[in-house]
Amino acid sequence: MTICGLDFGTSNSTVGVLKQNLPTMVPLEQDPNGEWQTTLPSALFFGFEDDTVSFGRNAIERYTVGEPGRLLRSMKSLLGGSFMGDKTQVKNRLYSFDEIIGFFVGSLKTQAEAFTGPDSPALKSVVMGRPVYFNDTDPKLDQAAQDHLAEIARLAGFTDISFQYEPIAAAMDYEQQVSKEELALIIDIGGGTSDFTLIRLSPDRHGIADRQQDFLANHGVHLGGTDFDARLSINSIMPEFGMGMPMTDKPGLDMPGSYYFDLATWHKIHLLYDRRILMELKNFRPIVSDKMRLDRLMELLIERKGHQLASLVEKAKIELSSTSATTIDLESLFEDSPAIEIDNCQLTQSQLKESLTRDIEKIFSTLQETLTQAGLTHQNIDTVFTTGGSTALPMIQACINSAFPDARLITGDLYNSVGSGLLMEAQIRYQ
Repeated sequence: MTICGLDFGTSNSTVGVLKQNLPTMVPLEQDPNGEWQTTLPSALFFGFEDDTVSFGRNAIERYTVGEPGRLLRSMKSLLGGSFMGDKTQVKNRLYSFDEIIGFFVGSLKTQAEAFTGPDSPALKSVVMGRPVYFNDTDPKLDQAAQDHLAEIARLAGFTDISFQYEPIAAAMDYEQQVSKEELALIIDIGGGTSDFTLIRLSPDRHGIADRQQDFLANHGVHLGGTDFDARLSINSIMPEFGMGMPMTDKPGLDMPGSYYFDLATWHKIHLLYDRRILMELKNFRPIVSDKMRLDRLMELLIERKGHQLASLVEKAKIELSSTSATTIDLESLFEDSPAIEIDNCQLTQSQLKESLTRDIEKIFSTLQETLTQAGLTHQNIDTVFTTGGSTALPMIQACINSAFPDARLITGDLYNSVGSGLLMEAQIRYQ
């Protein structure tokens, strides 16, 4: 079969194919323990020494060990922004963001075709996932984002390209378990967006092409796991590098926060490695109240360890999903910089909750708007089905339990439900 479902995610991506006519999620990469995983971190690394491009865990590892090159993550976050048509310099060449995302999508297609076997035809038809909103304030940019992604898929070699909302795809995956008709709320909180679908599910209608009458509401907001990482970093880590410290020559003014917001945002970190930024920071040194903290920031940027810091924060957030406290190994960032002194940072679930409170309030306000669109309340919901890595956070789970005390709560495959549902949609549309 030449069909597939492709979930290009902000943090992780998956692809589903038919192998020997059976729906299968493609094993995309081995983890550090040698186990094959069906998720590929949405990361790309340009190696400057050998001019090769790596993807996923291998890309992150090459960058983390200090190999010269350029790492890009959270590439999906570029879609929907006014700058998605811009270019960025990698070594001596300018690449459009479409080209860069195209390298990654092309790698997914290549691996999926290798998995289906040398005698299988090339994959031509794809249903790609998309959030309810790439941009939740500008419809033109939202449509432009889908158009960009369609063109990227076309350049990767797909000829039949269509899209499905990611929470609807997750609903199709969950419907395989349904034994009777029910009204389900699908909550998909991923790396970049939080999306919601209200849908009537039934074993009798599973696999039917026209389900329009079953869809009661779709809604979403551009907030997700990478935003959570940034909030945690800004509130708990960036003060160690000088964020918020007073300027000695200007009472009432603090160190500009823009450097720290960029340092906490995956797709903006590389902007800080420009020599002009370092000169700006050097000019601040005589007038900041804590030179040691600013020195940490400058050394971090000189050594290009910003992405490594972001990875440590992301890892801590994930650990706080299942433990009450964890440690961020800030000392590891300066192992080759003996003049820099810094202590490791202890983080707790309470700090994470405090950092995310406003974002979570906005997410659940959007969820309430979804119910309002359909003229429903929590009492009408039979089942709440959750997917997406960020739904595992304890504060998210607590909010869901509180908002839907009478509903059946089902946790799906956090990383594969959407991709599995997209493959089902491809079977309906293209077979």
